[in-house]
Amino acid sequence: MERNIQLYPLYQAARSSTFWLPVFILYFSSRFDAAEVLQLEAIYYASVVLLEVPSGYLSDRVGRRPTLLLAAAAWIVGYAALALGGAWWLFAAGQIAIAAGMAFNSGTDNALVFDSLSALGREKEVASVEGKAQSWAAVSMALCALAGGLLASIDLRLGHALSAAGAAVAFGLAWFIREPNRVAVAQRPWAQLHGVVKSLRSPALLWLFTFSVVMTVFNHVPYELAQPYLSLVLADAGVDGFTPAASGLMMALMMGAAAVASRFSAPLARRIGVAPVLLGAMLVQGVVLAGLAAFVHPLVVVLLLLRSVPGAMSRPLELQCTLPNVSAHQRATYLSVQSLAGRLAFTGALALGSWVVGSLEGLGASAISRLAGGAGVALIAAAIVLTWRRRAIAVAEESADS
Repeated sequence: MERNIQLYPLYQAARSSTFWLPVFILYFSSRFDAAEVLQLEAIYYASVVLLEVPSGYLSDRVGRRPTLLLAAAAWIVGYAALALGGAWWLFAAGQIAIAAGMAFNSGTDNALVFDSLSALGREKEVASVEGKAQSWAAVSMALCALAGGLLASIDLRLGHALSAAGAAVAFGLAWFIREPNRVAVAQRPWAQLHGVVKSLRSPALLWLFTFSVVMTVFNHVPYELAQPYLSLVLADAGVDGFTPAASGLMMALMMGAAAVASRFSAPLARRIGVAPVLLGAMLVQGVVLAGLAAFVHPLVVVLLLLRSVPGAMSRPLELQCTLPNVSAHQRATYLSVQSLAGRLAFTGALALGSWVVGSLEGLGASAISRLAGGAGVALIAAAIVLTWRRRAIAVAEESADS
């Protein structure tokens, strides 16, 4: 099991080799019209939603290692399909394969490391181990985003080709992972889902579940707005031709800030408590949204670099407090259901956002201001409710420390 703990940060770094991330919209747009690009994105999100819970159940039923191997294999196939290019249907198949990889990995990686720590009698280290792994992942994403943005000027396909190589490394690392021993395996599907829903009767788990869903939505809003906002700033400066490289640099700096934040999350929680750190992460996210809503200015681009910090701060602590309070045979399913709820909530937010800016043409300054401002108001409302109920998390915090 010790080997699993040692390989885990390397696996997270390899699977985070997303060279394509800063330029994938530019790549798709160079091949297809706007409607076809949106269709490709819709296929990806729909596939993740459909596969999210079944993949978590597979992990609890069959095992962590086989599920991670399936995830890495799906990434290799998906990235290779997009790197080869060709007809729209091939891109669609690639999007489905990449989505499958994301779904199979979701929750399984976290359950694997907790099960491994549990076998070693070191469950209390989960926040530190996850923080280290997320730091490695953020550094990997930073370097890959920087390289991907620069390489896009040579060939837009290179981002997906290099990501396929990174996925192959992730497959190799997953191959050497040892399956943790588990006392029980997943129940029948409906019984498994019933168990997950039943677990939410715990006020602490319900608080953490709600927090995760809220942060999934509001962490994605500035991500979706970052590239068009950067384009506006560069256009005002007369250098909008540098958008791909600048986007890669911005994402690299975002991930660099997240890498630092994830390493300080657990020590900070030990000093001031889990709930204050999680609520503080919401405050940081609110400040970023406020900047986007206020005006178009280079200083807000600097503020945007904090976009990934809230997630990096909160995720290790969420796992530390959640996983000990979920049965071993339900952990991956629980995390998949939680992730699914967040994705569905964000889908609803996107639909609402499209209605809010429906009369505007493109994601200009007015549209960004409306979307960020509305998200900021909703975030404040959610923060008030979670702050009012913050004592609920104390039970989970005590359980993680015991």
